[in-house]
Amino acid sequence: MKFGGTSLSDEKVRRSAYRHILEEVKHAKVLVVVSAMGRYPDPYATDTLLSMGSPLLTKEEKARLVSMGEQLSALIVASELLDIGISAYALPFHKNGILSDHQYEYAHVLALSARCVQQALSQHQVVVASGFIAQAPCGDVTTLGRGGSDFSAVLFAHMLGLDEVEIYTDVDGVYDIDPKVSSFAIRYERLSYDEMLNMKVRVLHERCVQYAKEKKIRIRLRGTFSQGEGTLIA
Repeated sequence: MKFGGTSLSDEKVRRSAYRHILEEVKHAKVLVVVSAMGRYPDPYATDTLLSMGSPLLTKEEKARLVSMGEQLSALIVASELLDIGISAYALPFHKNGILSDHQYEYAHVLALSARCVQQALSQHQVVVASGFIAQAPCGDVTTLGRGGSDFSAVLFAHMLGLDEVEIYTDVDGVYDIDPKVSSFAIRYERLSYDEMLNMKVRVLHERCVQYAKEKKIRIRLRGTFSQGEGTLIA
């Protein structure tokens, strides 16, 4: 289950995300992938963090700076789940098993290792992982590009041998036009990977859809604030 920044922006909003997690925990262990909380100018959003750093920072330093948003988000979500009685654990980024090259702003994945993730899942009901972040062979933080938490979600699904991932956002599926703009917007119940890629909408990261297509992982895009089935991309 992956939750975007608008689904995590404050404690009240996060309660809606937790309702979905609590439902899933009844049936299985859950890996939750999180984005940084909110959007600019929210204090921990990616662009807010980036605005705090000097333009003279190296790409490696900028990657470390922006990665703090997802790491903080994972720790806050795990803390609040613990407070409501769920055995949760915030996975350290260096244990997420996503090994990449040294392209700090748009890293390419070299290998996946599920060992630490599986170990954490064996000990907890919910493991909360920071999206967007990978690790270079030397231990440096790298990032998977803007919107990279979506990509992280399908990487974790493939790593764990899962054939479906749920991605939660503030819109309850994929629409033909922006439902926030027009009341005549129509939600798609199902799209193929290619249809989703050709739509060029910003609902899902392109690398996420492309990787899901290659690995035959279904994506169910659902609304954090609704109980609907959303849109299935398969």
